[in-house]
Amino acid sequence: MFDVRRLRVLDEVVRCGSLSAAATSLSYTTSAISQQVSALERELGVPLLVRGPMGARPTPAGTELLAHAGAILTAVSAAERAVAAFAPGGSSGVRVASFASAAAMILPRALMRFRTAFPGVPVELITADPDDGVALLGDGKADLALITEVPGERPLYPEVVAMPVYEDEFYVVLPQRHRFAGAADVPLTALAREQWIISSATGRCPDTRVFRGACRRAGFVPTVAFRSEDYATVQGMVGAGMGVSLVPSLAVSATREDVAIRRVAGRRPARRIALATATTPAPGSPLAAFAGLIRTEGTRLRDQERLQHC
Repeated sequence: MFDVRRLRVLDEVVRCGSLSAAATSLSYTTSAISQQVSALERELGVPLLVRGPMGARPTPAGTELLAHAGAILTAVSAAERAVAAFAPGGSSGVRVASFASAAAMILPRALMRFRTAFPGVPVELITADPDDGVALLGDGKADLALITEVPGERPLYPEVVAMPVYEDEFYVVLPQRHRFAGAADVPLTALAREQWIISSATGRCPDTRVFRGACRRAGFVPTVAFRSEDYATVQGMVGAGMGVSLVPSLAVSATREDVAIRRVAGRRPARRIALATATTPAPGSPLAAFAGLIRTEGTRLRDQERLQHC
């Protein structure tokens, strides 16, 4: 068994390209860095670095070891944080990464209840889209991340533990003077020849996949006139009469006066909001408690939506 702290040192040497640069980065002396790497080589019984006047580079054994470094260091960090939650004095905190609409509609009540239950545990909110949130989990820079998925499809992020939170229905967004603005439900087939404004240019984005899947089931390929990563901008373009759109319910809470929000007739498209963690939270830990509160808030939103449409 080798000392994981020395693996961090080796990783930094290779990242920086030299012992001296790694020493500066880690606030060590160059001699201390060299001693740590040498000790790791003795523990493993193989040379890990080739040292030279131009710097340091990994040997084949060093390259192989570093291929596992990210997973090892992430697991150690997660274990340290999970155990720290049970130590006297409580946890070092919970870091949650979330995209904007989920942060606005799902997190506030969960955060309020968490602060009441764990007044000594700080919470840091990091604004991040799902891709970035999952990357933060992998780097050990976030403990929870809110992500989006397409119900019925294979997971987009198989490397994380994902727990469902909320089925976020998509609504048709129309200009106020549109011929279907007064309808209760709008069939997508009736909008087949419209100009569409969507939220992303990439097919990887779950929102785009939900939209295109809904159009495909309705029997048409949409004509996309504009794209914007911001749903407020999408609604502004619709309000100006530049097209129509499908927008998830979490993003249409602040309805503009120049647009009409209507449900889709028939099968209603939806994305799944899920809560992702690097590993399953330890039972009884603040992390597990916060995850539970977020899922409870998703249930509350679902029940509220059902009452509105009764």
